Amino acid sequence: MKDDKGDKKRQVIEQQTAPPAEVFDALRQGIPVVTGYKRLATVTFQTFEQAMVDEGQQVWPTPRIWTWSDWLQDVWEQVVVAGSVPASEFLLTSQQELRIWEDIITESMGREPVQQLTGMAHEVQQAWQLIRSWHIPLNRDRFLYNRDSTAFFTWATHFKARCANQHWLPDIDLAERLLQSLQAEKLEVPGELVLIGFEELTPQQDLLLSTLAEHGCRVRWIVHPSRDGRAGLAVYPDAREEAEAMARWVRGQLEANPDARIGVVVPEFVEQRDIVVQALDEILTPGATCPGQASVPRPYNLSLGLPLSAYPVVGTALQLLELQKPAVNLDTAGRLLRSPFISGVESEAGSRALLDVRLRKEREPEVTLGTVRYLASQTEQPWSCPLLARRLGRWVEVAQQAFREPASAGQWSERFSGLLEAIGWTDGRPLSSEEYQSVQAWRKLLVEFASLEPVTGPMRLCTALAKLGAMARERLFQPQTTVVPVQVQNVNLASWLQFDCLWIMGLHDGVWPPSPRPNPFIPLPVQRDAGLPESSESLALQSARTMTARLLSSADEVVVSSPLKNREEVLRPTPLVTHLPVTDTNSVPGWDAPIWRDQVHESADLMELRDDPVPPLAEGEPIGGGSAVFKLQAACPFRAFAELRLSARAIPPAEIGLDAMARGALVHRILEKVWDELGSSKQLMATDSVKLQTLVTDIVDKAIREAARRRPRIFTKRFREMEAERLVRQVLEWLEQEKQREPFRVIECEARYEATVAGLPVRLRIDRMDELEDGRRVVIDYKTGQVSANQWFGDRPDEPQMPLYSLAVGEEIAGLAFAQFRAGSMAFKGVVEDEDLMGKVPAWYKLRQTRTTGSWDKVLLEWRATMETLAGAFCKGEAEVDPKHFPQTCRYCDLGSLCRIDEIETLRSRSIAGEASDG
Repeated sequence: MKDDKGDKKRQVIEQQTAPPAEVFDALRQGIPVVTGYKRLATVTFQTFEQAMVDEGQQVWPTPRIWTWSDWLQDVWEQVVVAGSVPASEFLLTSQQELRIWEDIITESMGREPVQQLTGMAHEVQQAWQLIRSWHIPLNRDRFLYNRDSTAFFTWATHFKARCANQHWLPDIDLAERLLQSLQAEKLEVPGELVLIGFEELTPQQDLLLSTLAEHGCRVRWIVHPSRDGRAGLAVYPDAREEAEAMARWVRGQLEANPDARIGVVVPEFVEQRDIVVQALDEILTPGATCPGQASVPRPYNLSLGLPLSAYPVVGTALQLLELQKPAVNLDTAGRLLRSPFISGVESEAGSRALLDVRLRKEREPEVTLGTVRYLASQTEQPWSCPLLARRLGRWVEVAQQAFREPASAGQWSERFSGLLEAIGWTDGRPLSSEEYQSVQAWRKLLVEFASLEPVTGPMRLCTALAKLGAMARERLFQPQTTVVPVQVQNVNLASWLQFDCLWIMGLHDGVWPPSPRPNPFIPLPVQRDAGLPESSESLALQSARTMTARLLSSADEVVVSSPLKNREEVLRPTPLVTHLPVTDTNSVPGWDAPIWRDQVHESADLMELRDDPVPPLAEGEPIGGGSAVFKLQAACPFRAFAELRLSARAIPPAEIGLDAMARGALVHRILEKVWDELGSSKQLMATDSVKLQTLVTDIVDKAIREAARRRPRIFTKRFREMEAERLVRQVLEWLEQEKQREPFRVIECEARYEATVAGLPVRLRIDRMDELEDGRRVVIDYKTGQVSANQWFGDRPDEPQMPLYSLAVGEEIAGLAFAQFRAGSMAFKGVVEDEDLMGKVPAWYKLRQTRTTGSWDKVLLEWRATMETLAGAFCKGEAEVDPKHFPQTCRYCDLGSLCRIDEIETLRSRSIAGEASDG
């Protein structure tokens, strides 16, 4: 009976098969056109405007194109303004309604926390819209089906009562109100109405449109005519090759006919968006992949945008609003400092980047606004940012007034705008078209956020920010572009458009037909009885067949493609297109030239510049780094020059916690204090275990407290307890190693030395120096990682630190050793003059590198000669790109793009290959 009634009503709605020109004729006459999709309304509007321009029209009426919801709201406004109905009901926006649902769900849960509240509220809101638009009664007995549907019945009952009490009108009930006005003859009936892009009408839509038709409105439901085009199926190894083939085909079509209307349909639009965009950019607009060219106009348009929060200028706004918190994430602080959208960036870009580096050196997980302001205000430092400091000061002034107490949504919207203005958001540099449109979309979002005021009470700051951020993440935004020949669409929208040629990609059995997605809050039997499209596999299959047939007949030439694999998953073309003739991928027409990136690499003509020597080190030229000069010069002369004379260093990653350097510094501090107390091995041996543990525990606690004052967010209470326990245990384990040595006295800890090596002044800090009973001395350096004395030798030693210490001390040295302070592998590693001097540390004549040297003094002299050679080369400006062991030496170097080692190695390999062929 239900279907019979529906068919009877639809007899008064004219279903027509007509070309797009029919829709344009209606728009010329001022006839309203209602579309099933927002994007279809936009495309139709743009296409009509372009058609008017092509016809040479100077002026024309604004086309009346709406989505179904927008059209209902426009008619309702006319009715209210005309006084045909009392304006007592407040029409809810979608976001207002969502907020009401969130409140109802939260209240029903009591103290039980609600996970993913916004997502759940969206599903509940959709369930309410479905039962209203499909005329499903809210019957208690039928909704006591499972826990979800029972909860929905309770929530829906409260929602209905709350709307009635507050005189709120949900958007989905607007059609019912207009129907009542129509039946009461209080609604002006339009002469004609055109529908496009509707796959089917809901009972609610059907009833309103049929009633309009019965009252004299001509309702035309237009479907574009089918084309008898050619269609073929092509199968590619994976999605990337498929996307590249599609892009080449698109370029081939454009070159053959620049005016062609080309469509690309992607069923998995969200998942495949990046792959599709990358392929189209590489083939159609290769310049867009260059730095700073992201806003280059593209000849294609995407039907599905990104979340508004994903656009950089809006993301910056959201991150700026987070500055009101006691501290912000270090990554967030770094992004803001490097953001091009904050006032003063053009003059302070370099110093703000250095400020970012300065903050990272602290390795705190969070940073306070006060810390950023303090560092930015240090005018004597290279990271000084006075403009930023002033803006932050203004921010603080505004924030102190804005964040004192809860406020309404409208007040928060004004405060957020004031805060962004205070810091100079969008004043950093001129905005591109896309950025400007993103800013306008953000401002509309703030207006929409303010509109929550009638349905919400005062909100705390954290609640307001969370809601605003959620709205920005939910809002899909696509910047407006001019009319372009290539339209990249999802299936639903593309099935209602007409093209000259069409490519449907990714049509495999894993996504098409799509699996049904029934709403979890409506009992499944209820959905199937009502015939909801997503309620059963048979309905989903039927819909997919209809859409597939419509797509295959929407262009003169259609290519359907499918990948064979998705990583390890084997795929097959969907059975709905296996009847198509299979096309060899090599015979698919398309642009066959190499892509721009490959052309650049293939046409590269590399040259070696040999006439640009590095100037020698000038007298008085400051060089930091200490022993790093020798280590870098030995590893690669160019790296020593770049890092120490050009200050070319990568920005360290925003990692949190104690890095190896910080942990090492803490160990150094503790051991320094331990030996300040003990002084000698004799005192160590004389201290019983209990007193020794008490001594070490006190020193460790004090050292951790000192470190915690500098890094309070790392050294939480629990972390301090764990770190103290670990360090006490390891220090006691290390002191057991010290007890196995010959008697000694610690005469220096963390002592500073200055030396001049081949004219190069070097400042060093030696961790510790011990004096033996015979007056000879041993230099010790603490290391918390794995070390080996084998790295001290050769013309280019990997670890020249200890040989350099032997040169700087200038005293009678009996040995040098790394103190490997590492859990489970505590040991001294080095070389000494006499055997058994430091336990298992070998004497020089036991080592492979020095056994033929002749004496301990000659070992020290060879080290001196090596250090002088390295220092002399550095001072002379010897800075050739010469890694000691390629590519191992380059593995942890960040200067590859500066030294161009890859190109150098390419030249070398070509030279070797050429010599081999000549031979």
